[in-house]
Amino acid sequence: MGGFNARPILAQPVQERSYSENMEQKRHTQNGECEHEDMYVRLLEENPKNVEALKVAFDAKMRRGKTKEAVEYVEMLIDVEPKEVEWRLLQALCYEMLGQLSKAKRLFKDILKEKPLLLRALHGLAMVMHKNYEGPAVFEMLSKALEIASREKKVTEERNIRILIAQMHVVKGELEEGLKQFQTLVDENPRDFRPYLCQGIIYSLLDKKNEAEEQFKTYRSLVPEEFPQRGFLDDVVLAAKAESRQHVEDFKAEFSDQK
Repeated sequence: MGGFNARPILAQPVQERSYSENMEQKRHTQNGECEHEDMYVRLLEENPKNVEALKVAFDAKMRRGKTKEAVEYVEMLIDVEPKEVEWRLLQALCYEMLGQLSKAKRLFKDILKEKPLLLRALHGLAMVMHKNYEGPAVFEMLSKALEIASREKKVTEERNIRILIAQMHVVKGELEEGLKQFQTLVDENPRDFRPYLCQGIIYSLLDKKNEAEEQFKTYRSLVPEEFPQRGFLDDVVLAAKAESRQHVEDFKAEFSDQK
C-alpha cells in the first residue's frame, strides 16, 4: 500500500475518507513526481503558507521515507490550519514512525481530549502504547472509549471501537480471543465485511485453509466496490491464500504498526 498512511484502519466506517487516503490515489511516474514536487517547492518559496504545496511536499517526503523532513511540512500545515485534525493525526503518526513514542502518545492524547471517539486517534494511541510495552493499559484505554460511546448511544462508534479492540488482540498474538470477538461481531451484524476479513486472516495464521477461504469468500461478497482500501485488502487475501505467512505478518504490522 503506497503513500504515507499505509495502514488500513478496518474499524473505520467506509464513508470516512481522509486526505491521506485521497493522496494515495494520486500516483505519477518517478520523473513526473520529481517535476511535480519541484513545482510545488517553488510555490512554497513564493508563499510558505500554500496549503496544497505543503501537502504535496509532505507526501513526497513520506513516499521517499524521509519522515524527519516530512514532519517539518506537516507542522507548517498545522501552523496554517491549526483546526485541521488531519494534520495533527499525521504529525503524531510521523513521530510514532520516528520512534519518538512519548511525543506521539502525547499528540494522540491531545487529539482525543477534543474528540474522544475519533477512531484514527484511538488506533494511533493503542499502537503507540503497544509498541511501548504498556500491556493491559491498551485495552483499558479502549474500554474507556467504548464506555463513552455506549453512554452517548453512539452505535457506529461503539461497533468500530469493538472491532479495533478485537484487532488489537490479534496484534498482541491473542488469535483465539480475536477470533471469538470477531465472531460475536458477525453474529450481531452479518452484513459488515470487516470481521469476515479479519477472521480469514486469523484462520490463515492458524493454518486453517478451508475456514479462511470461507471467510474470504463472504468478505468478497460484502465489501463495497468503492471501499478506498479494497485493493490493498484484496492483496492481503491473496497473500493469505498463498500461505505466505510473512505477507500476512506484514499485514498485521500494517494495521497494527490500524475503517
